[in-house]
Amino acid sequence: MLNKPMLFKKSIRSQFLHTFLFLTSIFLLFILTFYYLTSERNKTLQEQQELMMEKVVVIDGLADTFHDIFFRSRGYYAFKNEHELQLLYDDLQILDKQLQQFDAMTLSVEERTLYEDLVDFSINYRTNILPEAVSYVQADDYESLRNLSNSGPNNLINRFISYTKAYKLQTNEELNNLFKKTVQQGENVALFSFLLSVSVILLIGFITYRVTKKLINPIEQLTATTNAFANGQPFDTKDLEKMDDELGVLANSFIKMTRSIQDKEEELTTQNEELLMQQDELQDNQLQLKRSLNHLEKYNQLNHALTFTLNKQQLIENLHNYLKEVYRFDASILTWLEGNVQDTKGLAENYADTMLHHLDDNKLARLKQEKTFIIKREVEETERGIAQMPYYAYDMYSSILNAQGKLVAILMATREGHAFLEEEQNELYGLLKRVSIAFDRILMYEEVERSRQLNKNIIESINEGLQLVSSSGKTVLINPAFAETMHMMQAEQPIAKEVWLQNFEVICKEPQVLRAFFEKAMAESFKDTRTLHYAISLEQDAFIEVYATCLFDGAEKVGTIFVHRDITREYEIDKMKSELVSTVSHELRTPLSSILGFTELLLTKTLKPERQQKYVETIHKEAQRLTNLINDFLDLQRMESGRQQYTMKPLHVNEIVMDVINRFQHEKNHHVHLIDKARNGIVKADEERLVQVFVNIISNAIKFSPNGGDVAIKLENKGRMLQVAVQDEGIGIAKADISELFQKFKRIDNSARRKIGGTGLGLAICREIISMHNGDIWIESEEGSGTTVYFTLPVENKEASMLDKQSHTGANVLIVEDDSSLALLLSEELKSKGFTVIYHNDPQRAFKEALNTPFIGIVVDLMLSSEMSGWELIQQLKETEQTSKIPVVISSALDEVQELVDKYEVAKYLTKPYPPEEISKALVPFLMSQESKGDILFPYKD
Repeated sequence: MLNKPMLFKKSIRSQFLHTFLFLTSIFLLFILTFYYLTSERNKTLQEQQELMMEKVVVIDGLADTFHDIFFRSRGYYAFKNEHELQLLYDDLQILDKQLQQFDAMTLSVEERTLYEDLVDFSINYRTNILPEAVSYVQADDYESLRNLSNSGPNNLINRFISYTKAYKLQTNEELNNLFKKTVQQGENVALFSFLLSVSVILLIGFITYRVTKKLINPIEQLTATTNAFANGQPFDTKDLEKMDDELGVLANSFIKMTRSIQDKEEELTTQNEELLMQQDELQDNQLQLKRSLNHLEKYNQLNHALTFTLNKQQLIENLHNYLKEVYRFDASILTWLEGNVQDTKGLAENYADTMLHHLDDNKLARLKQEKTFIIKREVEETERGIAQMPYYAYDMYSSILNAQGKLVAILMATREGHAFLEEEQNELYGLLKRVSIAFDRILMYEEVERSRQLNKNIIESINEGLQLVSSSGKTVLINPAFAETMHMMQAEQPIAKEVWLQNFEVICKEPQVLRAFFEKAMAESFKDTRTLHYAISLEQDAFIEVYATCLFDGAEKVGTIFVHRDITREYEIDKMKSELVSTVSHELRTPLSSILGFTELLLTKTLKPERQQKYVETIHKEAQRLTNLINDFLDLQRMESGRQQYTMKPLHVNEIVMDVINRFQHEKNHHVHLIDKARNGIVKADEERLVQVFVNIISNAIKFSPNGGDVAIKLENKGRMLQVAVQDEGIGIAKADISELFQKFKRIDNSARRKIGGTGLGLAICREIISMHNGDIWIESEEGSGTTVYFTLPVENKEASMLDKQSHTGANVLIVEDDSSLALLLSEELKSKGFTVIYHNDPQRAFKEALNTPFIGIVVDLMLSSEMSGWELIQQLKETEQTSKIPVVISSALDEVQELVDKYEVAKYLTKPYPPEEISKALVPFLMSQESKGDILFPYKD
């Protein structure tokens, strides 16, 4: 039975497939037959219904047409309307078409007889009755017409109409019958569907029964047998073995399998017992391997620490942790004798320190000799804790020696109740020998690190820039001085040769020369030293001396060292020395030549007294010039050395300026004047040195204005400082040269200034003086547009200067006065009222100022020490349209001339002497008025 093939006729698959196909075929045949019969029946009923409806429509049409025919004929009879007659003919044609449609249908005998009668009527009516009736109508023979109407045609029509009504009733009844048949057929379909559903359910039930009988029951039986076998219970498979389908094959296979399993179960039980015994052995081996692995990992970590750790404390701690865990010390101390580095386990730190400090010499000597020794001692009662019986402790002392045999570290450890085995001692001794090598390595590293740090500090602290270039040309090292000088960042990575050479080419003024120097110095054949001077352009020009030397490793050249030294200061000193020699040779020889020449003329020739006087004056002038030059040298030398004495006292700067201006009154082409905007002009300064500053700056302004022009001195408060500005209309200075003007002996190298000459010390002296007064000095200029020299000084009354912006009116007043003292008095009064005062002692310059500056009033003195009088200035102002509306106040010692006052519309006439506040009272109304009319005001005399 077991050898039967799986696919045979009585297999479960074949049985179910045959049954399913048979039932499905019968079921489909039944459905198709029913569907065909039902479709044919529905088709027949539908055709009958359509035919009846079509007949009804045609018959209704015939009835309507007959009605229309009689309606049109009677209309024509009554009214003789030709249109009605025409419509009648149209209806007759429609009647013919409807009769043709009726004839085309399937007609019964009665319907055929009716059709023939209607055709005869149509022919008779068209050919006989209608023409006769038309002739009667045309002849107005209505009696004959009535007789014709009653003669018989109407009977046929009435019979047809009656038939039509009867036919409609019959048709409706037949349609109802058809509808009932349709409903009955639907009920039959529903019944069939119900029967079909019942058949399907029965089919499913039958299939389910077959599945249960042929498949489920055997499977359940096989499952029960399997469970019984699994539980070790007896089971019976005879019914299953008799089956000749797949389940039978499966049952036989199951029986065979159970027998095989039973045979192997005993074998597996035996093997399982052997495996259990091997498992216990493997677990023991695994535990041993874990312990060995743990020990190896810790030992590897210790090796890593001994190899790579460079910190003493960290090395001591790692080593001590390993020793305590491996050898199970109860308490231990590991100390490095040099540097007081130690680690303690199981002891208080103060107790450990005490033990180390009181370690006797005998134990130290023994450690040097024996390397390791153990002391066995009975544990003291205070150490026992909860132990009742005495026991022993074992104290081990081990030494760590360096390569020279010097004691560098000590291990002191104790174990209570457990002695140190000889194997442990030997292992520990070998380990500590390795530790001594690590200690030596750390000491060597620290020594190398100290040397490296010392070399680094030396390199970074020297002022010269160091650049180390490898044999391949890469810059591998630069110091901060080099980076600062060259404005480079200190890179952690080597800088490629082309990169750093290009950096030098960008900032160097002679890049090709410098590159050639570097290339030769880096060449393999170069083994000497070289020096070169070069200039670089960064924020300021700098001059560098570079020194090249080779770096050797034995006999092999491994690189080149370039030492860059900033020699800008030396260069400037050398240049200054050259300037000094040039200046002194020119400025000293020129006056000396004049003095010697004129003196020789006086000694060797007999001259007229006038010429002798002129020569003596020239000799005096040149001697004074020579004296001033020598004084400038001495003053600058004293100032720079700090030996210059200053006498500081409160000074009115505007008074100093007025005195200095008076010194330059003899200048014909240059007019020096003051614009005073400072309400607080008192500074604490050395008067002589402050005058020296003004004289130097104004002299330069005049000297470098060869074509003449105004020199304006402006005073203005800036916060807590007094700002002085000296502005000229001279040749100006190029912006690139301004930064060099305050250098000693520095003169701008252009033809215009070379022709003018000078020592180049004036501005340097001014800078030293202003610096000693806690001020600042600077220059603003454009070539060809004049120069303005600014300097600031701290004011004495700082509170007044802070209020300057709040009280300043911004109104300008011009004072034309040759008496500087009175001008200062009036200026102080007007400034106290918030006016800006511009002072002139030359009426012509004052008139030009009035043309260029808006004034609310002009104060004029009538008696001026120039060719133009005060009245002439007033006349010129009033006759000029641009200045004619400016109010004029006269300040004079002369009596008032009413005729001239009225003529020139003088606003006010003040007779000297008068109180200073009178000038303010005269000018304040002009400030208050919105539109000045140029009126002249006079004070009333008491």
